[in-house]
Amino acid sequence: MSASPREIMAAKLFFNAVFPIMQVLMNDDPKLNKQFKDFAGVVQFGAKNDGELLAVTLNFDKGKLNVVQGPAESYDLALTFSSVEKMNALLRGGLALPAIKGKVSMLPRILSLLMGLMIMSPKKKPREPEKQALKVKCSLYMIVRALSVYNKLGDSDMHAWCLRQPDRIYQFSVEPYPETGIACYLRVKAGNSKSGRGIYERRRPFVHFHFLSVEGAMKVLLKEVEFVAAVEKGYVETIGAPEYAVQLNDFMSILQSMLT
Repeated sequence: MSASPREIMAAKLFFNAVFPIMQVLMNDDPKLNKQFKDFAGVVQFGAKNDGELLAVTLNFDKGKLNVVQGPAESYDLALTFSSVEKMNALLRGGLALPAIKGKVSMLPRILSLLMGLMIMSPKKKPREPEKQALKVKCSLYMIVRALSVYNKLGDSDMHAWCLRQPDRIYQFSVEPYPETGIACYLRVKAGNSKSGRGIYERRRPFVHFHFLSVEGAMKVLLKEVEFVAAVEKGYVETIGAPEYAVQLNDFMSILQSMLT
């Protein structure tokens, strides 16, 4: 039985936009950094779909991670779900068990990394300042990458929106920058898109989502306040074309509904 187009899209967004955030966790989370600094191996993660395998390959090399789309030629550990829906359910924070093949000794570390991704869940409300900053960083990095991937995977509405635009930068940053180290952007040009980290220096932002603090960014990401109210309360400034800021926020809401 085939998964729905929405579930296939969600799986590809997890593989292309969420899994690369594992590197941020391995860099910035002290426990995960310790677990993976000397770890090496190949992990295949995927689900069966109408007789085929929809999968991603995670190549770990002593603190570095290379995420490769598609099944592995060979692996040390494979986690395979019986359906895309079950795999997505786990990645959204639910319960689902995969078939496990290979080096079971690697499993605890991989599960801890998968659990680490849950820091981006709207249900996660860390109290420690460093965890709040990590949540905001991971969430914003994931969002800009997911927006670009959503376009590249062929969503008609997102692609039409990108197609109408010349070369434009949608910048996100969190004050006090550069102390927070949290900034990323989406570049859109005539139907093409690309995400990046940091401040885009070669062009002035068409829209700048300027968060005034980590705490304010948390309130927006947790949906404790709607975007318009967040602007009114001073949690975020939108500098540039307000109608395009609203349109991009609408796409972000669509992605959040697919991934959480």
